Amino acid sequence: MNRKNNEHGRVIRLRMAVALMVIAGIMLSGCVVSKNKYEDAVADMESAKTDLEKSRMMREAVEQENDKLKTENEKVAMDLELMASEIQRIKEGRESERDLLSARESDVTKKGQMITAKLGRLQQEYQKLKSQNRAMKDTVQRYQKELKAARQAKAEQVPMEPAKTSPMSAPSQENSVMASMPKTETKFAPVVTPIKGALAPVNINSASANDLVLFLGLTKNMAEKVIANRPYRLRGELVAKQVVPKATFDVIKDRITAAPK
Repeated sequence: MNRKNNEHGRVIRLRMAVALMVIAGIMLSGCVVSKNKYEDAVADMESAKTDLEKSRMMREAVEQENDKLKTENEKVAMDLELMASEIQRIKEGRESERDLLSARESDVTKKGQMITAKLGRLQQEYQKLKSQNRAMKDTVQRYQKELKAARQAKAEQVPMEPAKTSPMSAPSQENSVMASMPKTETKFAPVVTPIKGALAPVNINSASANDLVLFLGLTKNMAEKVIANRPYRLRGELVAKQVVPKATFDVIKDRITAAPK
C-alpha cells in the first residue's frame, strides 16, 4: 500500500512539473497563448495540487495506521511475554508441588514402616505376656487344686483319741500318721532352714537379699534371683518363673507375701 501511494505521488509531482514547464516555456518564449490554454494549464495545476494533497492525506492516514498497528503489536508482544511468564510460573509451581508431594509421600512411607515395626514389637510383647499369663493361670489353677485337695484331706482327718497301748505301740502309731501325710518331693531342692522369729510375712517384692536369707533361710544366690525377677503378683510366680524349686516354695509359702510395694 505504501508503494502504491509513493507511485501515485510521483505521478502527481511529474504532472505538476510538466505544467510548470509548459507555463515557464510560454512565459520565456514571449508567445501569447489563448485564454483557454492558459485556463487548462491552471486547471491541470490545481488538479495536480488536489491530487498531491490527497496523496499527502493518504500518506498521513497510512502512517497513523502504521503507528496504530505498531502500538497493537507492542501490546500483543507484552501480552505474550506476560503469558510466557505465567506459564513459567505455573510450571515452577507444579514442580514445587511435585517435590512437596514426593517429600510427604516419603515421610508417610517412613512413618508407616515405623508404625508397622512398632506393631510387630507390640504383637510380640502381647504374645509374650499372653504366654506368661497362661502359665500363671495354670500355676494358680494347680495351686488351687492342691489347696482344695489339702483342705479336703484335712477335713477328712478325724481326731483320734489316744488309745491305751503299751509303750512299744506308740512309735508304730506315729509312723502310721507320718505315712498318711502327703509327701513333698525334695529331690534336687536346696536345703532351706526356717528361721524363727519373723513376726510378719516377708514381702518378696520389697525385702532385701539379707532379709530373704535371714527370715526365709534362702541361699545368697537364690535371694538375688528372687530380687532379679521382681515384681510378683502372686507368690506362686516364684515357681512359675523358675526362681525357686517347688519343694523350697512349699517350705516358705506360708511365710511370704506378694503385696505391691
